[in-house]
Amino acid sequence: MTLRNYLILCAAGSVLTVLALLLSPGLGEAIEGALIAFLSANAT
Repeated sequence: MTLRNYLILCAAGSVLTVLALLLSPGLGEAIEGALIAFLSANAT
């Protein structure tokens, strides 16, 4: 995979994640809950 394709893939994933958080309340809450659980489990 070239650097250009990798950057396009990362940008597309970021945009899709942001749209999911904004437009789908249930999915947004699930992602938010997973992020909070991850961060609280790894807090030092």
